[in-house]
Amino acid sequence: MRFRLIMRFLAVFILFICSAGYAQKVEIIAEDDWFPYSGKFEDGPRGIAVDIVRAAFAAENTTVEFKVMNYDRGMAMVKEGLAVGCFDAPRTREIEDAYLWPDGNLFAADSFFYALSSYSGTIHSIADVAGKKIGLTQGYGYGDAIDLDTLMVKEYSKADMIIIKKLLSGRLDFVILFDKIADYLIPKMGIQGKIKPVGKAAHVNLYVVFSKMHPEGKKWRDMFNRGLHKIKEDGTYQDIIDGWAIKLRNNY
Repeated sequence: MRFRLIMRFLAVFILFICSAGYAQKVEIIAEDDWFPYSGKFEDGPRGIAVDIVRAAFAAENTTVEFKVMNYDRGMAMVKEGLAVGCFDAPRTREIEDAYLWPDGNLFAADSFFYALSSYSGTIHSIADVAGKKIGLTQGYGYGDAIDLDTLMVKEYSKADMIIIKKLLSGRLDFVILFDKIADYLIPKMGIQGKIKPVGKAAHVNLYVVFSKMHPEGKKWRDMFNRGLHKIKEDGTYQDIIDGWAIKLRNNY
């Protein structure tokens, strides 16, 4: 009898230990078309932001299931409380009050005005492109300076590759591309030497946003905060950034 009680106690104890070590799961929406930050591939999402989000939650004993979709749709689902979180979002006045924001950004990105290589000028400020046709990608946040400007003529397309093709065909005066996006797409499209950066557009911090309407939005935001702090402290974050820098230098 005593033996049975001991065995039952051990079974309960083992079950408790296993349960304590069991990783929680959270579903986060990953942007499908902003590689190398986040992009859709046959084996799932890949990118700098994907690796950072995965590592931050792993530091809090949580696994992430990524749901990959169009950025606009993902942000709308989070806003409505139909999903917990989505990335990569710029913290702009247009969307500041609609979401819960972590303490730290995922990363910062610089955007630049690109022109045909035959262009001989330099853009020193946004005022220099007033009245010019500027190619932008639908749904992206470029920072308040760009998003709220009313003097440039903005022409939106569904993808960065499309606005680059429009620039090459002479349908646009300039396009705005983020630094690592251009580093990836220009070799991929085989257009080295055909377009070039001619002036900085903006410096933008990008985040995972969490839902104000979802019942667990704050819980997962706070957990992400803790995890992001941990991976920045232990060097994991910088390892991810450095690893992707090497991949991009080697054209991925």
